[in-house]
Amino acid sequence: MKDFVIKLTLHKKIFPFIVKQFIKEYFSFNKRERNGIIVLLMIFMVIIIIPYILTYFNQRVNNDVSAFSKDIEKFESSLKEKEKTDYIKTRSKEIDYGNIDKSSAEAILHPFNFNPNNLPEEKWKELGFDEKQISIIKKFEAKGGKFYDKEDLKKIYGISESEYNVLEPYIQIPEEHKTKIKKERTIFAYDKNTSVIELNSADTTDLKKLKGIGSWYAKKIIAYRSKLGGFYKKEQLMEVKGIDSARYSGLSDFISINKYLIKTININSATFEELKTQPYIGYNIALSLLNFRQVHGKFASVADIKKSVLVTESVYEKISPYLSLE
Repeated sequence: MKDFVIKLTLHKKIFPFIVKQFIKEYFSFNKRERNGIIVLLMIFMVIIIIPYILTYFNQRVNNDVSAFSKDIEKFESSLKEKEKTDYIKTRSKEIDYGNIDKSSAEAILHPFNFNPNNLPEEKWKELGFDEKQISIIKKFEAKGGKFYDKEDLKKIYGISESEYNVLEPYIQIPEEHKTKIKKERTIFAYDKNTSVIELNSADTTDLKKLKGIGSWYAKKIIAYRSKLGGFYKKEQLMEVKGIDSARYSGLSDFISINKYLIKTININSATFEELKTQPYIGYNIALSLLNFRQVHGKFASVADIKKSVLVTESVYEKISPYLSLE
């Protein structure tokens, strides 16, 4: 019994010692091993952290791209607004509205259903018309002019075909106006028994054969034709003082244009006085063309005048029929 107690006592003392030695042997590390464990732990930490870092940068890049996209949208919007503003300024200064393109017309016009007859000025402004266009329309109405068909608006000088095309679906003219068209349009009708008058060769006697054109109008037409150098399209007749859209609409089918009778100006030899007296050129463009010729030499083609900053596409369309190189 005594031996058993001794053995048991020894066992209680030895077993903890053995366990302690086992733990010490297997779970204690030397300096090299500890360094290795630290490096390994650091690698594990990096592996765990990397996905979070990548997610953060991806979000930041996406945010940056989003912000950049917004900047692009703002820039494009400001460009459109500038084009619209430039268009308004240009349109208010130009005499010829015929070259306004569709995109420009859509940018400035705000169409709604309307009857053009006696439409208040405020409504024309809401549609997007400028003061000059409204003034032309109101003068037309003051002289008894009326809109019987949609296309009558297209005949108003100062309204381009592109503008008309944008507005056409919104024009609403009551039927009672349309029924009077045959009666009222005979006011300036031409005598069909007389031949068509060619504007660039007609004298006052020829022009007076047109109903509604007396001596005063005939002289005005010839005087303006002389200033221009001739007519290259019928619509120019409305640039003569007193000839409005109503009078022109009754004459347009009974006049013709021979463009070969137009007198041109040699832009390589013309003087300042010769250039500036042409109604479509004037003082500033004449000076610009002469300065350009002095610096760069003679023009190789009429189209070269577009190299002058004052000669826009619409200006070029107006004056090019009156220019030549010889």
